[in-house]
Order: sequence, then C-alpha cells, then structure tokens
Amino acid sequence: MSNRAEPALREPVAPVPVPAAYSRQVSFGYSKNVPDEKDDPNVYFERDIHSSYSVEGNSLKEKDEEKEQEQEENSTGKSQKSLLIFLHNSRIYIRVAAILIMLVSFSLILTAVIMFGKAQKKPGHPLDNVPQPAPITDHPCIVFTGVAVMNFLLSVIVLSLSCMSRKFNKSNNAINAVFAILSAIGFSSAMGACFFLNKESTLQNDLWKWSCGNQKKGIVSDVLDFDLVCHVVSYGWKFGLVQASLELLTFVISIVAFTLLKYAYFARYGVFGKIF
Repeated sequence: MSNRAEPALREPVAPVPVPAAYSRQVSFGYSKNVPDEKDDPNVYFERDIHSSYSVEGNSLKEKDEEKEQEQEENSTGKSQKSLLIFLHNSRIYIRVAAILIMLVSFSLILTAVIMFGKAQKKPGHPLDNVPQPAPITDHPCIVFTGVAVMNFLLSVIVLSLSCMSRKFNKSNNAINAVFAILSAIGFSSAMGACFFLNKESTLQNDLWKWSCGNQKKGIVSDVLDFDLVCHVVSYGWKFGLVQASLELLTFVISIVAFTLLKYAYFARYGVFGKIF
C-alpha cells in the first residue's frame, strides 16, 4: 500500500438555475474577450438610437422654425389685415365728413344765389341804383353749386353701395378702385370750382366780389345785405377747399390700401391678380 493519501473526490458543481424572468433570454456564457465595436450589434443598436434621436431633434427644430415662421406670417397678415380694416373704416368716416361738408358748402352758396335772385325781382329793380361796374352775374356761384351737388350725389351713391351691397363690399379691389376714382373726380372738380369762383374778373362783376367790394365801401341796400352775402359765399368757398382736401386724403388712403393688398397677394401667390 502506498503511503500517499488519495485526493478527496470533488463533488460535482450543480448548475445555477436560470431565474424565471430571464428564462427566455439566450445565455451566451461568460467571455473574457471584450467584443469589438465593429462586431458588437449592441453598439450599432445604440448608434442607431442616437442617430434617430439626432434626426428627430433636427426635424423638431425644423418644425419649430416653421411654426415660428408661420406665426410671424400670421402676425404680419393680421397686422396687414387690421391696417386694411382701419383704412377701410377711415375712408367711410372721411366720406361721411365730406358729404356733410359738401352739403353745407352748396347750401351756403345756394342761399346767396337765392338772396340775389329775390333782390333782382323786387318791384322797381332797386339793385339798379347800387353802383356796379357791369351787370352782376351769379354764374360762378351756380357753377360751384352744381359741382358740389354732383359730388354730393356721387358720394352718397358710392357710400350706400359700399355699406349695403355685400357683393361689392367683399371685393376689396373694387372698393379701393372705386374710392380712388371717386376721390380723384371729387378733388379735381372741387378744386376747379373753387378756383373758378375765386377767379377775379376784369370788371369785378361776379356776385361774390361785388358784394364784398360793396361791404368794404360801406354801401348799403334795403333789398340785399352785402355783408351777409359776402360772408356766406366766403364760407361756402372755404368749405369747398376743405372738401377738396378730404377728397385728396381719401385718394391717398385708397392708393395705400390698394398697394398693401396687391403686395400681400403677390407675396402669397406670386401674381398681382385682377383689379375687379
């Protein structure tokens, strides 16, 4: 018998049972080698996640930029729309003021013409005794009254059409064009009438100049108040100038509104579109 002691038999190591939660996972065992990044699919999976995150981040940034741009465009569109609404309302108010001023203007001039006509028809023709360089005429006052009445009727028609007609009111281009044309006609005709009324004739025989001249000279008549006629015609002429100024302001506002509308249409569609 040998004196050496036999080594004790090693008991077999029982395998560790896999937990139930990980029973479906495949066990790759333990490896001391660190997998290369090129060969490890987990690394590529993580890279794909990061790349998808970066793509999503870029898309979100682009969406944010688009939203900001849309918000800026919406704010710009709202400001332009509010400006157009303000211009449209201001034209209505100016047109109403111009109608009232035209009414006062031709009423004053017409009053002077009626007073002069009644004085001429007095029995015995007492106006013939008043010094006059030539036969007195009220033709400039009648022309001024006729032009004021024409502008008054045109303004009332256009204002009624813009307030009552839905089809006309929906077309901003038509409103701008009609108001611009109307204001151009009103301004030119009103200024022409004021210039014609204020034009001094060679003989100073128009009703306005003759009445003011007699008022300055202190000439008095029982059938015609020269001071009243002079002031009535003077105020009518001044109101005519104010009405012409309002027509010019309406023309400028209409041109500005038309330009803004066409610019917004061109910026959106690339064309200016039709006027009507």
